[in-house]
Amino acid sequence: MAISIKGINSGVIRQKNEFLALALKIKEPRNKESLFFLSPLGLRDLLTALECRLSAKHQLSEDARLQYEKACDKASKKMHENIPLIQEDELKHADINRRINSLMLVDDKGENLTFALTLHDGQTHELLINELQIQVLAQAIIHAINNAGMRDLALRITSLLDFLPLYDVDCQQNENLEYDSYTQPEWKHNLFNHYLAIIYRYTDDKGKTQFCGSVVKTRAPSGSKEAEAITRRLLDFSPRLKKLAGVPCQVFVRTLTGDKAQKLNQDQCLRALHHLRIQSAHKAQNA
Repeated sequence: MAISIKGINSGVIRQKNEFLALALKIKEPRNKESLFFLSPLGLRDLLTALECRLSAKHQLSEDARLQYEKACDKASKKMHENIPLIQEDELKHADINRRINSLMLVDDKGENLTFALTLHDGQTHELLINELQIQVLAQAIIHAINNAGMRDLALRITSLLDFLPLYDVDCQQNENLEYDSYTQPEWKHNLFNHYLAIIYRYTDDKGKTQFCGSVVKTRAPSGSKEAEAITRRLLDFSPRLKKLAGVPCQVFVRTLTGDKAQKLNQDQCLRALHHLRIQSAHKAQNA
């Protein structure tokens, strides 16, 4: 039977300055309690799905949004009346079998988001999160991480929720591309509709013009403020692009497709990036 949320509590398990897991305790409607442990990657996956639903709510008309926020306040009060207690012992002697090894969004069509959780011992559970509970859940998670003195981790996770990295590229002088690829599950691809190709043009310490690039999926088209912000945050995420942090760059962004049903393969993504690099080089020469 699926787990529904009546109230939640959260806490951080850490070793010195290292974050190990977030404990998430759920009180269910018949006051049964379930305890789960989430890794940073599992946390990011959960928050990515929650952020997607919240971003859809921000698109509502003013009246509909006010109605939604009113309903959220009501749900929030109920959840705050039903916060389960986390015992110190539950964190000190965390049961590894309650660790979530994988988390997948299996249904987001109605007012509930349904997640499939696979635990370390192989058990699977369905977790239902009502859209009115999302803000309280997200706040509880971030508050627990901040309270543990790990504000940087909270900032890092929350800065990665509105885009899906697919490829990071160094453009070589011989026109070859040296790249890293990130395999993403289908359910995460389905949260985003725009493929963006991004090229960074910069001068290296020898005075030579160089190009790096990235392909991501987002809900924001090129030319939007959201896409511009993503091009900056990418530099913190990507091992290949972080050398550009603080380096003056010209940034070129192109939407490859905004059709949710259209999936682009590796060849299509890298070819589009190559063409954008050639175009950006021509623009620079003619400037």
